[in-house]
Parts: sequence; structure tokens; C-alpha cells
Amino acid sequence: MLRVEVGEEGQPPLPAIDLDDAVVTIGSGPTARIRLPASAARDVHARIEGGAWSCDGASGAIGDGHTFAIGAYRVRVSPSPAGAPVTPPQRTESLARELVRSLLGTDGAPTLTIERGPHAGAKRSLAPPESVLVIGRGDEASWPILDDDLSRTHAEVRRGWDGVTLRDLGSKNGTRLDGKRIATAALRTGQLIELGKLAMRYRDPVEQPAPPPPARLAPSFWIATAICVLALAGLAWVLAG
Repeated sequence: MLRVEVGEEGQPPLPAIDLDDAVVTIGSGPTARIRLPASAARDVHARIEGGAWSCDGASGAIGDGHTFAIGAYRVRVSPSPAGAPVTPPQRTESLARELVRSLLGTDGAPTLTIERGPHAGAKRSLAPPESVLVIGRGDEASWPILDDDLSRTHAEVRRGWDGVTLRDLGSKNGTRLDGKRIATAALRTGQLIELGKLAMRYRDPVEQPAPPPPARLAPSFWIATAICVLALAGLAWVLAG
């Protein structure tokens, strides 16, 4: 396995990840295993395979470790320590988003915006990982909102290195995500969170929204299509006769 550590000049390093891929690519393209901003890297900027690396026409052995200097980023690749667990895919995706956030500055943080209920229009940015935002009507909540339908500590939104998650804190009236009651769920940009009378929208400026499901055609469409097909078949039979 390989351990990959990514850092940006002037910023604290991101947590290391351990990969067991036969081939690891570093770049900005959709197939890159280690994603960097397009302003710094080509689609496939560097490649590691079989203990060897190649980048910009140069190559060599990983050995005890090799550091790639790619724009303002430093990517160190080395053998993983014995017994290190494989990093789940959601962490590599989350770390890639964190790198893009640095380009956007304060506009790059995920946000919650109240769309319905008390304090409609209020907006809160999530602090950098690891951070927790507790929503409720009590003073112990980090985002206190006066709503009798909220529990004192109703739900928490946790921004970690593996992404952003929503967790109900044993509330009386429950927590819903896109209309479904949940205990814990990963958040995706555009989703609607409902707590008591509140409805708040989660948005992540560096995450691509999920594509909408394919539209289902109404039964009347298929009935009309069948009638047209039969009519054309009948016309063809008459003309042939």
C-alpha cells in the first residue's frame, strides 16, 4: 500500500491517506485518484505503479518516499506503515474538495441557510474540519433558534475529513432529510433539512450536485405511442392491399 500526504504552501497539511490501488494517478481529471485543482495540475500529472513513479518525462523508484512539487502543492508518496487500514473513498473525495476550498477563501465553506420558519434567511458557514454545529432551542446549542418544536439540542452537523454528516440527537420531533426521517446521514449539496418548523438548505460550493433521476414517462404516453404504431400498421396493410 501507498501513503499519500498532500499539503499546500502556507496551509496545514491534510490528513494522510492509505491506498491499495495497483496504479495511483495524481492530477485534476475525473479519473485521478489524488485530485488537485485544475489551476495547478494537468488531468493526469503523475503516475505511480509497481513501486515506481513517472512525472513530466522523469521517473524513479518510490523507495522510502518521493515528493512531487505541483504548483503550490506538495504531494509525498511513501510506503504505508505496517497494519495501516485502507482509507475509504469518501475521504479522498472530501480531501479533494478541501483543496479547492482554499482557492475560494471564505466563499468555499459549506453553508446552512434557513428557508422556512424562525429566522428565515439566516445563514451559517460550517467551520473547518473537525467541527460540530449543534442546532436546537437551548442555550447549550451552538446555533440556538427559538422554535418550540425543536429540542434543546436537536441535531448536529459535523464537518469532518470524511465529509459532512447530519445526526439527530434524540430529538422529540425528529430530523428529516429531503423528507425522510433519519438518525445519521451524509449530506450532499442542495439537500433540505427539516427540524421542527425549520427548513434549512445545505450547500457546498465545491461539490457537484447529484444529477436528477431520469424522468418517468406517463402511461398515457405509451398508450398514445401504441395507438400510433397500430394506426401506421393498419395504413400500411390497406396500402399493400
